[in-house]
Amino acid sequence: MHFGLYLLRKERITGPQFIQAVSRQLEIRPQIGALAIETRRLTMRDVFRILSLQSATNESFGQLAVQLGILTDVDIRDLLALQIERTTPLGQVLVDIGAIEPYQLQTELPLFRASMSAASVADPGAPYLDVDAIEAAFATFEATT
Repeated sequence: MHFGLYLLRKERITGPQFIQAVSRQLEIRPQIGALAIETRRLTMRDVFRILSLQSATNESFGQLAVQLGILTDVDIRDLLALQIERTTPLGQVLVDIGAIEPYQLQTELPLFRASMSAASVADPGAPYLDVDAIEAAFATFEATT
């Protein structure tokens, strides 16, 4: 998400493109339940049990699995790490949806990484997310829909 916000601030992408890319990234990322089945931590029956409980509560899949004693906190941490590892990077999603060209990704990504390194050294207590940039992206998105 940070790379997308960076591109948004540099006006390399638009607010609607940012929202579309983040939405697409969330749609295609592997689900925790599917990863738990794949890694043999849960059965299909376990997943459906958790999903049915989830539909009646506001709790996450992982929280419910731990509460039911089906998974441990370590299992959830491992599954979340696997999910992150298998999630398509936002830069690639931006290329896939046609928001940027591959050469732009190759040019901007090193510049972004350098700016993140410089920012963390300059202000280690800086906020993790740029809320103003996210709100601006949603405002632009809503204005065009």
